Formats: sequence, C-alpha cells, structure tokens
Amino acid sequence: MGGFTLPELIAVLVIAGIVAAVGLPKLWGQGYDESAFAQETAGALRYAQKSALAMQRTVCATFTATSLTLRYLSTYGDTTCLASSPGLIPPGGGPAPYVVTAQHGGTFTSSASYNPVPASFYFDRTGAPSAGQTITFNDGSTLVVESGSGYVH
Repeated sequence: MGGFTLPELIAVLVIAGIVAAVGLPKLWGQGYDESAFAQETAGALRYAQKSALAMQRTVCATFTATSLTLRYLSTYGDTTCLASSPGLIPPGGGPAPYVVTAQHGGTFTSSASYNPVPASFYFDRTGAPSAGQTITFNDGSTLVVESGSGYVH
C-alpha cells in the first residue's frame, strides 16, 4: 500500500511554499536588484568622497534617471563639472568613468517636484558635497548625503 501519509504531504507543501517564497523573487530579480542598486550607489558615492580627499580634487556625481557617473576635475580647486572631465577609475581598476547603472527597471528619483532626477553635485577636495542630497529609489528606499560632512547613509 504505497502512498503518502497526511503529515508527509503537509511537510512537502510547507517546504514547497518556503522554496517558492524565497526562490521565485530571485529568479525574477526584482527586490534583490533594487537593493543591490541602492547599495552600489551608496558605495560609489562613498568612494567619490574618499577619492576627492585622497586626490585633493573635486569629484563630480552626475545623475540620469538610471545611472550615476563619477568624474574628477584635474585642476586643483576647480568646481566646474563637465561631461568632458576625466573619468574616475572604479575601485580595483576598470574602464573610466565609474558608472553605476540600474538593472531591471530600477530608477533614481528626487524629492523635488520640479526635477524627477536627483541633482548632480560634487565633493570638493575636503570631501564636503556642494549640496546635501536625498536620493530615492523606485522601491521607496532612500540614500542621504549630508550637506556639511558628506556622510553617505
């Protein structure tokens, strides 16, 4: 008399439910990609601030709806960020400029109603940002760059 008992069937259903709840979002990549995008952006901005201090140069953070690009200014004390400025090399090497790009529909948004994209800003040679920032991601999470210290959290 082959067959499963009721406790065995319940155990299989519980295990299948747990696997589905944990595994399916990873297959579709939604929540995990958005969280990784926010963490990568925070790391890139921290790197930009530390690079500005180490190089004693201004490091520019330029935003689009789906990317962040980091460049530095080659002239000491300059604060005019241009698209033609040299690109900041990513940590560990790689092609310049350092660009963080959203995956699977992730976007940056701004709390300012007049501008849906976060304002571009720079870290000066002391690591202070030109303006404080609150960067919002489409999953609702936020990233803050403190105006006085440049602390990114």
